Amino acid sequence: MDGRRRASALVDDAYRSLGEAIVDGRLQPGDRLRDVELATLMGISRTPVREALQRLERIGLVEVAANRYTRVAALSDRARTDMREYAAHTIASVMHVALARATDDEIAATLPLVDALRDAESSRSYVAAALDLYGHLVAESRNVVFRKAFEQTDLVLRRNLDGWVSIDDDTREPLFRHLREQIARRDANGACWSFLTLHGFA
Repeated sequence: MDGRRRASALVDDAYRSLGEAIVDGRLQPGDRLRDVELATLMGISRTPVREALQRLERIGLVEVAANRYTRVAALSDRARTDMREYAAHTIASVMHVALARATDDEIAATLPLVDALRDAESSRSYVAAALDLYGHLVAESRNVVFRKAFEQTDLVLRRNLDGWVSIDDDTREPLFRHLREQIARRDANGACWSFLTLHGFA
């Protein structure tokens, strides 16, 4: 591995390590992030740590005030609301493209993911199931932009979707049943409407 590729890999590793710590709560909102301490802890130089922190700032997991602090960003109600809206509409959009391009086997493999979403017993398991479905649909879509966006937003989606679930009323079960049936018969418009309705956006 040449020097530039190794440096890029170190940044990627630091970004993923710090991001995962923020997502799983080992690093809490308001915690200070000092590049010297983090570099020592990770056994690397400060440069990749600084670059990783800059990337985390760009996706909203870290906030920086020049010459004052770098810290884990707080999760606001607005950030939660915006992310739920983004996730619901983005997954629906990817679903619309994917259903036209997926093989029969891929369509069949999508149905258990819908079932897992329906059967999730907590917000954490619901978010995990939603992102599993999202990742599967991205692969089915054969769309490079969707794939890149999914890769780049994975951490912030997992953190900011905390607390996300579907609607909880008498229409929930019928909507999930419709969603499953619509995916099975490649009814993209119907499936998108059902998914958005399940999350209060249709």
